[in-house]
Amino acid sequence: MVEFTPATAVMTQAPVIRPLEVEDLETIVGIEQQAHAYPWKKSIHLSCIEQEYPSLVLEAEGSIIAYVVFNYLYDECHLMNITTKPSLQGRGYASQLIQTLYQHSALAGMNSVLLEVRESNHPALSFYAKEGFEKIGHRPDYYPKGVDREGAVVMRRSLSDSLLS
Repeated sequence: MVEFTPATAVMTQAPVIRPLEVEDLETIVGIEQQAHAYPWKKSIHLSCIEQEYPSLVLEAEGSIIAYVVFNYLYDECHLMNITTKPSLQGRGYASQLIQTLYQHSALAGMNSVLLEVRESNHPALSFYAKEGFEKIGHRPDYYPKGVDREGAVVMRRSLSDSLLS
């Protein structure tokens, strides 16, 4: 039998995933700027909120540590941005968010999730491959990269019933 005393017990709260709200704007912009060499501008995030994209944040210990911005078009969910605080990456938070995105998308009648990712973003490409995304195309000169441009890999994942069980 293991006894827990207040000195040895650690109370941690499970992460909470909830809708992204306008009050979250400053926090997600801060995370965006920490995580990306070419971050979205605050106005882009605000526009997504104002257009009521069905986006989500993940909170742990009362603080936002990750978010996902997406939208629905016809029968497809377009994953536009998923970001975790750099100091907390690799702990499964993005996987929790994307699993919730799959569930919300399927319930909204979406058949698949589509995204674009920088061709140089190897950690993201690996993450999406592990999540079941397949490369379906390439968009040349899609992203800004200093004075140049960088191509995007287009990826898609099916939302069949077997993936959501």
